Amino acid sequence: MLQHKNSASCDDAPEEDPMEQIFDPNFDGERKIYAGSSVSVRALLLLLLAFILKHDLSKAATKDLLALLNLVVPGCIPSSLRFLKKHLTDVDNKTEIHLYCPRCENYLGIDPGTECGVCQQRLSKKSLLEKANYFLVMPLEIQLRKILTRVHSKLGKHFTRGDCLSDINTGGEYKHDEQEGSITLTFTCDSAPLLNSSKFSVWPILCTINELPYVERCKNVLLHTLWFGKGKPLLQCFFTPFINELHKLSHEGFTWEDESGLELSTRVTAKVCVCDSKARSAVQNFQPFSSEFGCGFCYHKGELVQKGRGFTRVYPVQVDGCDLRHMAETEQLATLVIENGYPQGQMGVKGHSPLLLLPSFDIIKGFIPDYMHCVCLGVVPELVNLWLDPLYARKRFHLSPESLKDLDKALCAIQPPDEIRQRPRRLSERMHWEASEWRAFALLYSPVLLSKVLPKLYYKHWMLLISSLHVLLSQFATQEEISCAELCLVQFVSQVQSLYGLEHCSFNSHLLMHLTDCARSWGLLWANSAFVYQDVRSRLLQLYSRTESASSHIFKQFFSYDEMIRKGSDVLKDASTEITDLFSSMTSCGILTKSSNYISEDAFTLGCGSPRSLTVRELAALQSKDTWPITEYSRFVCRDMLVTTLDYSVSCKRNNSVIETTSGFVLVESVVVVEKLCSCGKSSGCSCRELVVFGRKLLLANFQPTIQNAQIDRNIAKFLVRVRSSDELCAVACQDVVGKCFVMEQKGRLYVMRMPVIAPL
Repeated sequence: MLQHKNSASCDDAPEEDPMEQIFDPNFDGERKIYAGSSVSVRALLLLLLAFILKHDLSKAATKDLLALLNLVVPGCIPSSLRFLKKHLTDVDNKTEIHLYCPRCENYLGIDPGTECGVCQQRLSKKSLLEKANYFLVMPLEIQLRKILTRVHSKLGKHFTRGDCLSDINTGGEYKHDEQEGSITLTFTCDSAPLLNSSKFSVWPILCTINELPYVERCKNVLLHTLWFGKGKPLLQCFFTPFINELHKLSHEGFTWEDESGLELSTRVTAKVCVCDSKARSAVQNFQPFSSEFGCGFCYHKGELVQKGRGFTRVYPVQVDGCDLRHMAETEQLATLVIENGYPQGQMGVKGHSPLLLLPSFDIIKGFIPDYMHCVCLGVVPELVNLWLDPLYARKRFHLSPESLKDLDKALCAIQPPDEIRQRPRRLSERMHWEASEWRAFALLYSPVLLSKVLPKLYYKHWMLLISSLHVLLSQFATQEEISCAELCLVQFVSQVQSLYGLEHCSFNSHLLMHLTDCARSWGLLWANSAFVYQDVRSRLLQLYSRTESASSHIFKQFFSYDEMIRKGSDVLKDASTEITDLFSSMTSCGILTKSSNYISEDAFTLGCGSPRSLTVRELAALQSKDTWPITEYSRFVCRDMLVTTLDYSVSCKRNNSVIETTSGFVLVESVVVVEKLCSCGKSSGCSCRELVVFGRKLLLANFQPTIQNAQIDRNIAKFLVRVRSSDELCAVACQDVVGKCFVMEQKGRLYVMRMPVIAPL
């Protein structure tokens, strides 16, 4: 049995604990911890809790920490540990424990009875709990009620642009089933191994609300089910609570109150499932991709060919194409398999999927070929490893050790923007790269780095993939651009066999053929991606500790963390920048800002500003002779994009200072808020504030990267722009900022690319 690390007894004295009142509006938390301090008691308690949760402190360690703080500043912190039992949420009172049979894993529900209905195993609830034959569920209704009360005003507020594809609400399948007064969910059910050497894994069901804009979806991930143990759960059992609750929510709905107290009724359905190929085939109850008809989207049979000393199943492009799967045919095949007892299944279908019971869910169209798995952890590392594999040293595509050293050096010199959280690591360390690192390499670094390293024929082939990804990961894409991306992907997959060999026509490369159909159905690739859930999955693993009840430990810590994040903005709304930055760094919750820093609904400044006057050069850029009071800042956020001045970027080794505007590319030199006399007539003392960016124009170079493709009839390297610096200063209003750019210098040449949609701040 796993034992709790550093276990210690808890102080259960019945004294009143100020920590339990941390978010009570009547609690005087604004009192400073000592005279002259800028830190309030409430802020210190919140930071302390963030520290405890982040580092998963034992009770003994926490008690020592409290004693140490009280020794330094007497009375600043409560000495009781009672708050550890509840943290910030009464999760224990809401959590459901669902039991399963230890012999056949049949679902038993909350009350198991005395005998399993399938295998007749004698049952004892006490024994099932002691042996951890259970998994935990936090009902969706409870979580949705809390979230919708807080963010209901943002429902349906996706960015749109005409008929362009963008977020999930622009997809054809979404619009076809859209119903007023209802919300839809995307969910994932991938497993997460706890340790590389451990047989234990965590299987969560995580959900997001499709009607929320992308940034809000990422902030409001729901954890419904959590299974912890050796191996994997029986999926029929694992999904039962999820399916049962959605039956209720889709037919009866649930009631909740908005911030004004108005009671609303909402129905809920699940529409999209995101998971890797291995989990997808298991959930669909299809044959894995290593078997015949292993694709869950079409009837491609695959071919078994020799690779090295063994054999592998490949999926080359078929001249006549492949018929797509449909739900009705899949149900018929599953029934045929069950009735006739076919051990190998039929056309890849092994039987009925548990998700056939999920209301309004299409077992084929409801799944997507997630680009995090098939591209970032699939095709991209497959090809890069081929280029660098010494076994292929005589192939034309092979990159020499000297080329690898040059690439390593160039990667380490890159200063990425904040959207790329991981600083570039050497290509020689690629075995340790995460999906986000492969994504950054493919989309942003490789178009420049590989242009003079990879043989021209192979570079052109690579750019077919990269150019299509830039379209499918852009903020908006026209139907024409989607069709162009589709042609690029078809060419890319078709040429793999002639360039690298039939044995390298992998299943991941085949999935590329389904990406554009997915975009047309459910929005661009970023709208439904496993990347949305990566932070939550990582947090679940970080919260793991070796206890006798690891799943309940993770569950409680997870919801405590979520509650703390939710309250953080309110508690720290008037705190200093140092405090909010520390809280953000400990929780990885993004940026907290004061309401006074907001310039408009979607723009605000960060940090402390400094007053100054406009220079003659800035006045000329503004084409104005008036001198208004201004405050200068180093950072601001516009439509969820962090932009900083060049000086600030240099100091933090993160380049967030290049933007695309309606008139071209600009290198940001300064950011000011101009205080103008009010013209709106709202009140006599009002002043209108305007954020203005001053920057040097980046002019287009005479010669641009060009890869002309005859079949597509366009330059597929159009997303990569070569620029040159200038001394011409321009003034840019916030509404004229089109997007943020990635900038990279290579051998004296400067290149910019518009940032794809990667991750919210």
